Amino acid sequence: MGSAMTFAYDIRANLTMLVDLLNTSGDVAADGDELTTTAALREFAARHDFSGPLVATQTDIEETVRLRARFAAALDSSIDAETEDEVEAGTIAVVDEINLTLSDSGSVPQLVKHDGWDWHLHATGAQASLADRVAADVALVLIDLIRSGDLDRLGRCAAEDCRAYLADFSRNRSKRFCDTGGCANRTHVAAFRARQSV
Repeated sequence: MGSAMTFAYDIRANLTMLVDLLNTSGDVAADGDELTTTAALREFAARHDFSGPLVATQTDIEETVRLRARFAAALDSSIDAETEDEVEAGTIAVVDEINLTLSDSGSVPQLVKHDGWDWHLHATGAQASLADRVAADVALVLIDLIRSGDLDRLGRCAAEDCRAYLADFSRNRSKRFCDTGGCANRTHVAAFRARQSV
């Protein structure tokens, strides 16, 4: 396996947050949708070191779930792309969602330093709604991936029984399995057993 790809800390953190957000969907999570309560959204934000007040409303949940669905659809078109034209169309779908998200969240980028984080970019102020702060961070990390030609670092788990998303930080873009359910180990054990039974 290749060594890890170097990303700035905030990009790595936001990419991990985006994958975690996508994996909270009922289509992916084993126990159903994980963002159905204000407590769950606050816990999600706390887990990903969001600054500012972690106050969540029912509207924040609804907006975050819509955001998750919109970006899952756009990213899936990019992930599933096989031809150069499909890759370009997938990228454009993601860009369209980014631009809509930045507009809807009232983004006004600011360079900030806080809570042990060095200088990094926030697209909304700490007093913006929790849904807008999640949306802005999703948009920012996808902007970075598109500008650096790394959108293909987002993928889906290769395990047949898993639909989870993954972030590939490997230098040679070789990550095939998610980090959510031991899929790599299960797949390798199954392949080993299949070889032994022949």
